[in-house]
Amino acid sequence: MLLEEQVIAEIKQIPSDKLVDVYQLIHYFRLGLLHEQQNQPESNNLYALRGTKIEYQQPTEPVAVDEWESLA
Repeated sequence: MLLEEQVIAEIKQIPSDKLVDVYQLIHYFRLGLLHEQQNQPESNNLYALRGTKIEYQQPTEPVAVDEWESLA
């Protein structure tokens, strides 16, 4: 059974006088999701750099050798 069908089955078991409350909950939850989607800045994307070109400049050169006391 799909999740949507399970939700509908649960809603059918709710007494008629409580359906207004369930509707309001679902309606305002959906509006909140819509508001989040519209106000989410694109720079906040967790995968903003995915697919961008990576270039290694001198990948085999040592880094900060002068900062290692044991090598000095």
